[in-house]
Amino acid sequence: MKQLFYTLLFAATALLPSCVSKQVARQAENQRDSLEVVVSEKDSLINAVFSDINAISENLALIKSRENLIAVSETPEGGRRPMEEIRNDIAAIDRLLQENRAKIASLQYTAAQLRKANLHIEALEKTIAQLNMQLNEKTTEVEQMRLELEKKGIEVAELTEQVQVGQAQVALLSDEKTDLENRLNTVYYIVGSEKELRDAQIVNKQGFIGRTLTVNKSGNIESFTRADSRLLNEIPVGHKRVTLVTTHPDDSYQLIVDADKTVTKLVIDDPVQFWESSKILVISYK
Repeated sequence: MKQLFYTLLFAATALLPSCVSKQVARQAENQRDSLEVVVSEKDSLINAVFSDINAISENLALIKSRENLIAVSETPEGGRRPMEEIRNDIAAIDRLLQENRAKIASLQYTAAQLRKANLHIEALEKTIAQLNMQLNEKTTEVEQMRLELEKKGIEVAELTEQVQVGQAQVALLSDEKTDLENRLNTVYYIVGSEKELRDAQIVNKQGFIGRTLTVNKSGNIESFTRADSRLLNEIPVGHKRVTLVTTHPDDSYQLIVDADKTVTKLVIDDPVQFWESSKILVISYK
């Protein structure tokens, strides 16, 4: 009986180390799996940190590029950049700043997760603080650019209005000048027999011996032909014994006579000199 007891005791003692060894191995394996999970999670968080920082850096580079475009007020061709293009650049910077705000918020969340995992990265905290400061500075700069753009928009509108007013004044002056020039260069002429002109009270005969024709100042101008002295080069006549009742310098015109001694036309050689003494021309024939 004793022999059986000792035999069973020996067998149990032999099995005990084996059971303890397996339990320890299972615990070690579980701990290793847990550590691998923790390390994997930490690696994932750190990768997310670097990904967010890279994205923020790229956005800052794009913002700088847009700012440089805004700073250049002229195009390569020498003209001024349209206000709409500058507004689009500012809107693009706004979008990039919003993306950076979201990325910084993600960094702050990741930093909190790392702290929970007992992994405190002081450099990351400093980076987040610096990025926040840069974000605030850029936000202020963009707001300043927007205010300057609005101011320029008002200035451009005022200048445009001034230009339009100036153009209207120039157009008005131009019209007045043209009207004045037309009036100054408006002349009147008439060709008629002496009797017709006298009956129409356009000319009078004065003097007793060798009575001469003179223009009646109260004559009706409506019977005259109106013309522009700058365009009037010659006047058809077609009669003999032609007389110019009005006074015009002899060297400023010619009476063209054909073989039959008929005056075919009057040619004006010097319009300025011809019309200088009188804006009215009366040609009489008998």
